[in-house]
Amino acid sequence: MKTFLTSAAAACLILFAGASAQGELLNVTTLYVPGAIDTEAYGIDGGNIVGSYYDSSYNAHGFSYDGSTYTTLDVLGASRTYAYGIDGSNIVGYYYDGSYHGFSYDGSTYTPFDVPGASRTYAYGIDGGNIVGYYKDGSGNHGFSYDGTTYTTLDVPGAGGTYAWGIDGGNIVGYYKDGSYNYHGFSYDGTTYTTLDVPGASNTEAYGIDGGNIVGYSYVGSEGSYSGFLAVIPEPATLSLLAVGMLMACRRRR
Repeated sequence: MKTFLTSAAAACLILFAGASAQGELLNVTTLYVPGAIDTEAYGIDGGNIVGSYYDSSYNAHGFSYDGSTYTTLDVLGASRTYAYGIDGSNIVGYYYDGSYHGFSYDGSTYTPFDVPGASRTYAYGIDGGNIVGYYKDGSGNHGFSYDGTTYTTLDVPGAGGTYAWGIDGGNIVGYYKDGSYNYHGFSYDGTTYTTLDVPGASNTEAYGIDGGNIVGYSYVGSEGSYSGFLAVIPEPATLSLLAVGMLMACRRRR
């Protein structure tokens, strides 16, 4: 579903009009949960936004925001809750209670889930009844999709780790780690993995997809500046990477 990656603080979020030749600044609304020391927005669907915030004791809580009201999302028994994806009234993310587990929330009930055999499960994206994320087991990190009944592992061939973040219909996006510890974006249509690399970047990570549009960010080296990108998938599927003016000054947590 439609997903937007934001920085570790709302002040780091700067969005420009990708369709504008002048790159004019769009109307930006700062999101700040009252009393929080840090607010991070991760997912949007229609007029509803989800993310996480840190309180004065630096405990993490999920939140949803409908344009007027912030609602805290805390999985029962969790010391940390992170909300990442939303589709309609359904929200997904992960929580920590001594280990990491995925969860879904339908507005009244939290449903925890774990990929079988995983020591950690992280959920990031949702579209309809399908959830994507990644899990950790004894062999490393693997992407997954989950339809409420069946878990399907997503491993880019030859990758040292695969991370699924966004889903729209039958298409999934994320990133993977190669043997040199560089990261590459990918898209997956249920049959074929397609690598997404921004020209000139040493690392490319894809986070969201809507129709034929993929968003994420890229950087050069471990300390390089972060630049957002929009990848447009034309017909036939030859990927054109278009840089848009979203600069991320804050380093991503992994």
